[in-house]
Amino acid sequence: MHYISLVTLAIKNVFKEKKLLISFGILTFVALWFFIYIPVKKIPGNTFSFQTSIFTLEDWFLLVILSLLTSLSLTMNLFVIKRELKNTLTRSTINRGGFSVISGIIGAIFGPTASCASCVGSIFGFLGVSGVFFLLKYRMLIVVLSILIMLYTLYLTSIRVLRVCNIERYSKGRS
Repeated sequence: MHYISLVTLAIKNVFKEKKLLISFGILTFVALWFFIYIPVKKIPGNTFSFQTSIFTLEDWFLLVILSLLTSLSLTMNLFVIKRELKNTLTRSTINRGGFSVISGIIGAIFGPTASCASCVGSIFGFLGVSGVFFLLKYRMLIVVLSILIMLYTLYLTSIRVLRVCNIERYSKGRS
């Protein structure tokens, strides 16, 4: 329960800035568009209308969830990077912010592509037939894993947003 309240508090902190709230909305639509655009671009003869017509309700749900989590992660990381750049510009600041953004993007890419059979075939075709069949067989596990990675990324970013010290956090849990 502590994790949920920590993330909720961090989200409230980030969205106090109206620019970041607007950025979150825009990034959500961009991420959703990107998840639909990948198979449209990579599969010859595919169109937006055809691609959206073959998505099931489960696919739409997963795409929206991953779009929201991706944009939330990016927005929170923008908040942290902006704040840390104001305070100090160090190599570790840039590395931590860059790693968070990259891990969020990787988790977001693997989730939606694994939920769509044609996406898996076109994006991961370089893995060969056995690799594609493996991804198709375990696609729901991959999507769940991607969502868990995104949630963990949000938790770690929330700690950075709230500037929670590790010592303080662990001492409260053991008391």
